Amino acid sequence: MEFPERLAFLCHPYHRGGVTRWMADAAGVAARNGTKVWFVTVEPARPFFSSGGREPMYNLVKGQAAGVNLVTEKAGYEFELGTEAYRTSRYVKLINSGVPDGTPIIVSDDMAVWAAAAAVADRYPMVGVLHGDQDYYADKAARFEKQLAAAVCVSSRVKKRLIERCPDLDRSKIHVIPCGIELPKIQRREFSDGKLRLGFVGRITDYEKRGYDVVTICTELHKRGIDFLLKIVGSSKEAEREYGQKFREGGVSDAVYFVGWQPAKEVEKILSDTDIVILTSNSEGMPLVMMEALGAGCGFVGTRVSGIEDYEQHPLAQNCVRVYTVGDTAEGASQIAELAKVDARQRAKDARAIAETEFTMDKCLERYATALRAVQCRAAAYPIPPMNAQLNTQSHLRAVVRYIRLKLAGK
Repeated sequence: MEFPERLAFLCHPYHRGGVTRWMADAAGVAARNGTKVWFVTVEPARPFFSSGGREPMYNLVKGQAAGVNLVTEKAGYEFELGTEAYRTSRYVKLINSGVPDGTPIIVSDDMAVWAAAAAVADRYPMVGVLHGDQDYYADKAARFEKQLAAAVCVSSRVKKRLIERCPDLDRSKIHVIPCGIELPKIQRREFSDGKLRLGFVGRITDYEKRGYDVVTICTELHKRGIDFLLKIVGSSKEAEREYGQKFREGGVSDAVYFVGWQPAKEVEKILSDTDIVILTSNSEGMPLVMMEALGAGCGFVGTRVSGIEDYEQHPLAQNCVRVYTVGDTAEGASQIAELAKVDARQRAKDARAIAETEFTMDKCLERYATALRAVQCRAAAYPIPPMNAQLNTQSHLRAVVRYIRLKLAGK
């Protein structure tokens, strides 16, 4: 299996979910397989106001393979609360000081990060990863189209959106590569109580995730006489109170368990006891939960959105994947009921086989190696204003004013 010869990752300071988790894991796996890896980020001197209790990327990457070269410096409120141009300049400084010329740079989903990679694109091939089919990603690609050495889309729908937004972008630069995961060992257990064990992993909210559809689907399953248990992983106490009431109103609260946020190893254990994982979203990029569910041997029922739809017709999907129209909860319930009829061992076997074929980190990095084989530094650097004394002062004053306001607000 071929891995990239060298790679750099440029990332904002905090873990924000699947995108950043993938970057940390990919850096570690690549380094352990002989790739020369640099990971560029700042280390918060103290927790940022916007951290929300999330883990700094510095900590995540520090625990990876010894071969990952961390390129970092401490940053405080002047970084978090200052101007985007100031943050961009700090990233550029780190790249120039610690990453060898010619190293491809993979960027996270942050505008200052994209701008920094674009500013040095004449010396470092810029690899923009589009993790969703929203304007948020397409607009970045359009702004830095001339600097992109490669544009990696995590799904076919994301690629289509990119081409619509950037019709002149060289098609040879566009690649569809889903983010990879490190697959857990299969540790499935069988239960004799006859209950269908369902799982929902993520924020159970009305925005994007359509949490109310989970309630409706469960109510419909109950009406159909399907005996189930649902574990909801990752939701807040506020969501538990709000949706607990909705499940009570639907007459299914006794079958629903909120287990809150759980560390990765505990999520693996929960998935090993789950028959089918459900996803009800309005939109996705390439949902990590689908990859993790299939990797754990779970069946998967999700909405026909970006990423999920790419595997609806997979040769192994018949026994482990079902897709339904966004918002059609009756269809969703029917797909769950149909998938529940499949022999559990066959369902688990085929689910794992899809994950091993499509979603391992090794497969992901092999695809990156193929995509990066031909990239060259042909782009002109994106022009960004140099951070002179005046711009530095403006950024610092903005940071001070915002810092005082936050402190006065009791933050």
